[in-house]
Amino acid sequence: RNLDRGIWRDLMERSGMLSIMDAQAREQWYNSLEKDDIPAVSETNILSTFEQLHQSKNEVFERGVINVFKSLSRDFKTNNPCKFGSKIIVNGLVKCDRWGYSLNWSWQRDRLADLERMLMLLDGKPVPDNRADVTRRLGDHIHENKGSNSYEDGMFKIKYFQKGTAHITFKRPELVDRLNDIIARHYPGILAATQ
Repeated sequence: RNLDRGIWRDLMERSGMLSIMDAQAREQWYNSLEKDDIPAVSETNILSTFEQLHQSKNEVFERGVINVFKSLSRDFKTNNPCKFGSKIIVNGLVKCDRWGYSLNWSWQRDRLADLERMLMLLDGKPVPDNRADVTRRLGDHIHENKGSNSYEDGMFKIKYFQKGTAHITFKRPELVDRLNDIIARHYPGILAATQ
C-alpha cells in the first residue's frame, strides 16, 4: 500500500493536475491516499483515474476560483459580494510583532497561492511550484525588508498592515475579468446586476 501511495502521488505530481487544483482539492487528494481503499496501481486504474481527472479539470479549476471568491470576507466594503474587484482585502495574511512583519502559515496563505496559480493558468504561463510561488516570494521579501509594508510582482501589489490585513491589488485587470466570467457562470445574473 505504501508503494501504491508513492506511485499515485508521483503520477499526480507529474500529470500537472495538482497545478489546477485549489488547496481544498489538493488536500482531498492527499487525504484519499491515506485511506486503506486506495486503488491498486495498474494500467486500468491509472488510465481510468486520469481520464476522469482530465474530463473534470475545468470543473476542478472553476471550483477553485469559486472557493477563493467565497472565502473573501464580506466585512470589507472593498470585497464586492458579486465579483472580484481591482482590489481585495484579506485578514490574517501577515502578523506583526516586536520583530516586525512575518507571513502567517494559514489558509489565507494557501488562498493567495491559489489565486496566483489561477491567474498564471488563465494567462497561459507556467505555474510556479510551491518553492517559488507568491507566498514564498512575499515571505522572503518580508524577511529581507523588515521596514517595508508592501510587495509587488507581475500579478499583485500587496500592502500589509500591523493588524494582519493585506490589501491585494490585481495588476492584470483582463485576467480578473476572466475570473469574473467564471463566477458569472456559477452565479448567473449577479455580475449583470452590479454593472
